[in-house]
Amino acid sequence: MPDQPFAALEQQLYAAADGRMRVLGIRRSGQHAVINWILRNAGRVDTVFLNSCTMRRSALRTCGQSELNGRLAGKGGPLKLALEAWLTPEKHPFVLVSYEAGFHAGELTPQFPDADFDREVLVTRSFVNWLPSFIRLMRLMNPKSDPTALDISNGVVFEMMRFKDHLLAAQNTAHVVVDFDQWASTARYRLEKLAELGLPEVDNGLGRVQAYGGGSSFTGFQGAVEAQALTSRWETMKDDPFALGFLRIAVADEAFMAALEQSYPEDTGIIMRLIAQT
Repeated sequence: MPDQPFAALEQQLYAAADGRMRVLGIRRSGQHAVINWILRNAGRVDTVFLNSCTMRRSALRTCGQSELNGRLAGKGGPLKLALEAWLTPEKHPFVLVSYEAGFHAGELTPQFPDADFDREVLVTRSFVNWLPSFIRLMRLMNPKSDPTALDISNGVVFEMMRFKDHLLAAQNTAHVVVDFDQWASTARYRLEKLAELGLPEVDNGLGRVQAYGGGSSFTGFQGAVEAQALTSRWETMKDDPFALGFLRIAVADEAFMAALEQSYPEDTGIIMRLIAQT
């Protein structure tokens, strides 16, 4: 089996876990800030975080990175060795598994049955603040490409399709949905979501920018999270014709615009104003 010898260790981790959550989002949806906040408020001494796993494959084998009690623990073989030494009989960690390919139903995490997750969490973000962050990420990931090259355009459109599917899923799910824009803006919203997640309030702040994916597309991973900057990224598209072109593509998709109107009604007005200025 391709995911051996990780399965036995995953079964051990599942049996030892005191609390299990699964978080689903897409890249640049802000989910790492939300995940760090969940872990800070888990109310457990020990925590395990498996980041950006491959669906329906071993989370230990395929995670992009991991943390044991907030410290990076690697991936693949090195993670297996670290976890075998760390997971002593007296440890009963809170385990959080994350995915970055949008919402998908079904048994995504081998050895962790769906029904045994305490909560599943979908993280969403307003399109007008997500789009410039993702475009900048694509440019950073493709430093040899022209900023308006077709390979960058292809990546952006693909992720826009994923954004749409994930948003539609969030509108029709019984799982917990965390709107990153509201999460970043108000402490009361975060408190309400902690209650919905069944977690105590330990640290309801925004925390620091997480290093995953290089941190913020705009500022790297230095310093504290800045709520105002996170919810005004759309302003950077005013002088970026490349970004404005994707707004026109979005407007042409009536189903997508209807979904935005339902979840982020302010987005439609911002999009139309940005398009109108050019």
